[in-house]
Amino acid sequence: MKRLAILAVIAVFVLVGCGGGGGDSSGPAPGPPTVNVTGTWDASMTITGGTQGPVGFHWTAVFTVVQSGSSVSGTGVTSSGSGGQVSGSVSGDDLDITLTQTTPCTGTYHGIGMVNAASNQMSGTYSGADCNGTLQASFTAIKR
Repeated sequence: MKRLAILAVIAVFVLVGCGGGGGDSSGPAPGPPTVNVTGTWDASMTITGGTQGPVGFHWTAVFTVVQSGSSVSGTGVTSSGSGGQVSGSVSGDDLDITLTQTTPCTGTYHGIGMVNAASNQMSGTYSGADCNGTLQASFTAIKR
């Protein structure tokens, strides 16, 4: 029930105050990053929908990510031991990530978020599925 994504997510990271991050290819090209998400992030997630658990259920995760230019990669693990790989990109202060969960079963989650560099925080939403069903969640994360 406790899913790593994103965030995860970062999720990252992320994610409540969503940034642009839309998929409209007719819009302006993404800009260069104005934030750096490299580091370790403590995240809190809350289920907002799906079949994996009740709406309002909370759990925590730790994400360790590296940003190179606009690309982001890293790992994450929840307080219950679910884990996986994070990949994505940063444009301006917007984050667009994918979490590929490897334990306890395979799954994929996609998230969008906004990074606040001044407060070392990010927030956003993500959704996806694994062998336990579907999940939609919001997250907030604080950089250590």
